[in-house]
Amino acid sequence: MTFSTFEERIGYRFSAPDLLEEALRHGSAPGLEDGKRSYERLEFLGDAVLNLCVAQEMYRMLPLAGEGVLTKTRASIINNRNLARVGERIGVASSLRIDPSVRRKGAGVTRKMAADAVEAVIGAIFLDGGHEGALRFVRSHFRLPDLMGALVDGFDAKSRLQEWCQGEQLPLPAYTLLSADGPPHDRLFRVEVRVEGQPPAGGSGTSRKEAEMDAAAKAISFLLAAGGGDP
Repeated sequence: MTFSTFEERIGYRFSAPDLLEEALRHGSAPGLEDGKRSYERLEFLGDAVLNLCVAQEMYRMLPLAGEGVLTKTRASIINNRNLARVGERIGVASSLRIDPSVRRKGAGVTRKMAADAVEAVIGAIFLDGGHEGALRFVRSHFRLPDLMGALVDGFDAKSRLQEWCQGEQLPLPAYTLLSADGPPHDRLFRVEVRVEGQPPAGGSGTSRKEAEMDAAAKAISFLLAAGGGDP
């Protein structure tokens, strides 16, 4: 793939094409002996820029998430697997300059190489177009809403509610068992959770834990309705 075609794939046109060439040059590529650089320095920069861009988007999109959820979510997004998937979508494997003998041996571009190259491309865009250019690339190619939604849904509601209270410097949520009705093999638990400054939220379930989770989820819904954001 030509550099021009690659620019079309990523939706960014470089003012300084040398930056893109460097971002797509592996350490095994010919020409390094002539003073040309591999992508390693840009990869280092791109890693930091990517962390900032993802953190910025998470802060905007997850207003109720505490520091713990934000940290776990970012770590689950920024890894070689997801970076390699981005690399596959934008055609890194066919654009990366590597030693031809590596391709002939069948090894080709590994997942780690593709992930590193994606970070290098982000670093190159940052140097060429600033933070806004890098942020547009991340928004376009990382599918953050889908990734965040799937990940945050996996974190239990009680933890999210507790972290929100801690972030707001409020007392921890207080859960009260209201009732436990029915025979031992088919009981229905009803629980209420109170968060300072918010109306109580009730929940039910076949166990006390399940009822508390239901109540916490409803409390989060109340907070979302009051704040107008998405968890």
